[in-house]
Amino acid sequence: MSKTTLKVAIAAATVALALSPASAKDTLNAVTALQTNNAMSQSFLTTFVAPLNKKAAGKITINYVGGQEVVPPRKAANAVKRGQFDMLHSPTAYYIGTVPEGYAMLASNKGPRVLRKNGGFKLLQDIYAKKAGAYLLAWGESMTSYHMYLAKMPKMKNGIPDLTGMKMRATGTYRPLFRALGATTVNIKSSEVINAIQRGTVDGFGFTDQPSSVGMQSVIKYRVLPNFYATNTVITINLDAWKALSADQKKMMQQVAVEYETNSVVWSENVRHQDEKILKAAGAKDIVLKGDAAKRYLEIAHGEIWKELAKRSDDAEKLRPLMYDPGNPEFQVDQKELRARHRN
Repeated sequence: MSKTTLKVAIAAATVALALSPASAKDTLNAVTALQTNNAMSQSFLTTFVAPLNKKAAGKITINYVGGQEVVPPRKAANAVKRGQFDMLHSPTAYYIGTVPEGYAMLASNKGPRVLRKNGGFKLLQDIYAKKAGAYLLAWGESMTSYHMYLAKMPKMKNGIPDLTGMKMRATGTYRPLFRALGATTVNIKSSEVINAIQRGTVDGFGFTDQPSSVGMQSVIKYRVLPNFYATNTVITINLDAWKALSADQKKMMQQVAVEYETNSVVWSENVRHQDEKILKAAGAKDIVLKGDAAKRYLEIAHGEIWKELAKRSDDAEKLRPLMYDPGNPEFQVDQKELRARHRN
């Protein structure tokens, strides 16, 4: 059997396993929209899947099927909605057309702990159920932020990057900002970014503050600071699969989900520190925006997101005060706990 034939056979067997009727009440088949080796996927596997499977002790099992090799990232949410898979860990950016309210998470400065108390999380759960056919279980890695990464030095205009004439790989997360700065945006999977940079198909991209987890340090020449946004990566479960769980199973999953929302932040912060060293060792240089320029850059980034949300969602005005405090740029309780955990 050739290697190609073998790969096809393995992929087919993997999908067949995901679609098998093995007790929906006992096993949930999970996929990630990101590559399996992506730091956020690893956070999901390490701080949610592993603890839940250990705690549940057979009462419920999360069977991780795979990432982008199993289902294309932009088709993953619909695959879960159809019941092809039970659980999805994904940035909402990959299905922002279906759930534009994911923009509110990007521009939020309140973490999930605050939202669970002020009603914001419940509102998001109602929206996900209605629009994505899924139960919103958790918002993980919520303090992982983003940078603009470039393969060449950009022109500068009024102290901020002018991307006119540049091609930038973008998802729904970055598209509003990059277009506002003059770029042409290109839709490709994150796993194709390195080749796209090497071939000159794109000049840069937006990504989390952990690009080395997927080898991107090899093509990054410049990183623009300050960082922006909060990742809108969430765990969702097909509504029918969620309803099929017992009350005890749901309670156990919800408990682990809340723990995951904090533990994933701490885990991701440790990865970010390691990634920073790798990126610097690879020779990446920082373009540091300061003072009014930095302020304008962030105002453009966040302003474009809120404008997109207002255009696309009837719930924009409800979500903004629940998720954003203009007088507090930090993540409130979550930021304080993160610092405390690192001190300990």
